[in-house]
Amino acid sequence: MTTPTSNVARPLSHDPNWPRAGAWPAVDGTDGSARIDLALVGIPTSRTSLSPTNAHLTPAAVREALRRYSDHTVEAAAPGARGTELETVLGEALSIRDAGDVTDPDTEDGEGAAAATVRELAARAELVVALGGDNALTVPAALGVAGDALESAGLITLDAHHDLRDGRSNGSPVRRLVEAGLNPRRIVQIGIADFANSRAYRERAKEWGITVIHRDELFSRPLAEIAAEALEIAGAGGGPVHVDLDVDVCDRAVAPGCPASIPGGIAAHELRAFARMFAADPRVRGIDIAEVDATADAPDGRTVRLAALCVLEAAAGLAARQATRDGRA
Repeated sequence: MTTPTSNVARPLSHDPNWPRAGAWPAVDGTDGSARIDLALVGIPTSRTSLSPTNAHLTPAAVREALRRYSDHTVEAAAPGARGTELETVLGEALSIRDAGDVTDPDTEDGEGAAAATVRELAARAELVVALGGDNALTVPAALGVAGDALESAGLITLDAHHDLRDGRSNGSPVRRLVEAGLNPRRIVQIGIADFANSRAYRERAKEWGITVIHRDELFSRPLAEIAAEALEIAGAGGGPVHVDLDVDVCDRAVAPGCPASIPGGIAAHELRAFARMFAADPRVRGIDIAEVDATADAPDGRTVRLAALCVLEAAAGLAARQATRDGRA
């Protein structure tokens, strides 16, 4: 009798004509003046999570999943505009560097060090992409991206939850950022879901002037229209905008590795589209990808693979941003 091999891990194939994404060079600390287009950094938070999670293991899993994809993308300049596509090989178009993972970001000192790391990267890179970790990573990621401009900065969250809870957890990053000085009237929350929040925190969002775009609105409004509205509100202060991609905004069928994802969330293609659209806007200086527990994923790794695709969508959006700026699109 032969042993089934369908679940046996096999090495990835090698084809010189099909280069893989990921495995980007490390950030060179010897020359702090060298410009980076996109900086990747892991912020493996997990210990303050409201749900048991091993989300601290996810950055490594996402980096491994990136190798399953190529770094080639084709984006039409306009709907139906065949022959006028913007074709991009990310590794050729962008300087992408990996800063590795910060240490112990769940402690107060570690969180401060993580924010300082992001701040240093944001000074060198046009876009910083932070890999979580649970949603607690949004605090150091957003603070680092904002730097000294927190009062003029903005925040956009793709999340089923308000994240306005009291205390210190993955349910409190938005409240903590407001208390740190972020203007709540420049916060936009997209994908807020029924049965995933409470009246008390909904009232807090209203009282503070946070813009809430309910999950149901995504059924009737174009995604591009919603993204444009969010950018106008979050970018109104003229400061940097940070985007939190909490993968539990997605339907549980596509994000089983998120402890708090629910049936009826957004589709994988919607999250990917938002990642690319936001990264294409020059006001966006940071994106984080949160709430994926690689150890709780489906056997096919669909949640981790979606998180990896969000990294690539962000890179593609940045490439499109630069092409527009340089008159190539």
